[in-house]
Amino acid sequence: MKQTPGRIYLADQHGTVTTPQSSRSSVLSFAEYTTTQRPAVGRLLAFNEETLLPGQAVTLLVPRATHLVLLPLTGEVAYQDSRGHTALVQVEDVHVSTLPPGATLELRNPYATEAVSFLHLWLAAELPISAGPTVFQYAFEELENALASIVSGSSPETSQLPFALSLGRFAGRHEAVYRAASPSSLLFTYVLAGAFEAEGRLLHAKDGLALWDAEQFELEALSNNALVVVLEVRA
Repeated sequence: MKQTPGRIYLADQHGTVTTPQSSRSSVLSFAEYTTTQRPAVGRLLAFNEETLLPGQAVTLLVPRATHLVLLPLTGEVAYQDSRGHTALVQVEDVHVSTLPPGATLELRNPYATEAVSFLHLWLAAELPISAGPTVFQYAFEELENALASIVSGSSPETSQLPFALSLGRFAGRHEAVYRAASPSSLLFTYVLAGAFEAEGRLLHAKDGLALWDAEQFELEALSNNALVVVLEVRA
């Protein structure tokens, strides 16, 4: 079997930064975590999973024009940026904002007693930037044993975005095939829970997989309630 070129990012090799406010796991170099072993992958600048403690916030600097993708995993996240945009992003929302270099953003946990967890993904954007944030909604029922397209890039509000995002939740031994919009895209898979075989590679929880030159790839869940994110990034 011909194997698609790719790289596995093992969970135990992610960069972890813990402060009194939060705990962050970074697949690629980001902020305080810098290493030549985990550079940006094409347009994909950063892929982070973060937990904010009750009532806490983090402020992040945007070093270059960026599409920020915010995907809550548990609870709500309050978003505010230096362009004056604010939002309360909930589970079953994907919040996408485009920010210029030098901008700042604050992510805050609005709960007094509960921690919240979320993904924040950073992708290179083009200047000039004029559009405000966009929220894409989904229902967990859409994810059952299928890869549901959440941000597709096919509608007018997403046609300028250089990426597409899909989510899926699978019972054991269920399969799915992801077909890329372009064979030159980067396909990045991240396992949120459970285990998968993805294009001949075994992935456990929090592992990532980057694939190049793949017109499509196959996923098979190896456990129940296996949850996965698939990001297609244009070259």
